[in-house]
Amino acid sequence: METQQRYVLGTRDDEGFYPVTVDQTPAGTVHRRHGSWYATMPGHPVQRAADRHQAAAHLVTLIDQGSRPTIPAPTPRTPASLIQGMRATRSYAHLMPQLRLSLANLVRAAEAMARLAELGWEPLEGYPGADQPWLMQCRLCGWKGRRFWSHLRGRNGDGIPRPITRHPGCKPVSKHADALNDLAALRTNTCPCPPYPRDKHPMDVDACLDVLAAIQTALDGQAHMSAAVYARGILEPCPAATRRATALRAAYERRVKDQRDLKRGKRK
Repeated sequence: METQQRYVLGTRDDEGFYPVTVDQTPAGTVHRRHGSWYATMPGHPVQRAADRHQAAAHLVTLIDQGSRPTIPAPTPRTPASLIQGMRATRSYAHLMPQLRLSLANLVRAAEAMARLAELGWEPLEGYPGADQPWLMQCRLCGWKGRRFWSHLRGRNGDGIPRPITRHPGCKPVSKHADALNDLAALRTNTCPCPPYPRDKHPMDVDACLDVLAAIQTALDGQAHMSAAVYARGILEPCPAATRRATALRAAYERRVKDQRDLKRGKRK
């Protein structure tokens, strides 16, 4: 009890971090990611915990051991040429801000963005993961704010987004169905977009396999700019995003299976 009374959790910021003070002194932050909680004191290893209070209690322990947050060195500014290059891909705004750039995360991001379009939401930044606040805009009324993908995708596979009211001040629930039907009329089963560097967005499994292979090759060679260019075909808005996401999932699973079978064959 004494330990619990010594720390105070502040208000969560837009990125999901809660500032923590211990004995009225800033001690670090706690945050939730993918079902687990973490305590962060600048200059010290991140500690995993069962819940937010256990994470905050870890910061109390660090303070009692004489630890103090350290001020990190200034982050080098991104060269202007790189920023312009990323903007030229038109996909920089859709890349995951904190998740590791991997094929699995890219496919999850494409699936999430496609489902958001079906639910009448427009992402305003890259996919951050299921349990992180995601900045988006309601296409039914124009409201902007942060929502959790884990809430919008439903629970236990039921696919029912929550809350039913969407957000405070949205259109009445009785009008949601008609508004979503109007948006559904804008979606297509074929890609009408102009070529994104060479071809249209991938819409079948073979085309998705080619894009995934190109991205992985770029990542293996540390060519992150090239990876971002190819990721454009996966993450850019497209009226046929649902079909693209379905093909991407099938392509990714085939790729994983082929690699697994290849490793088994080599062992034999």
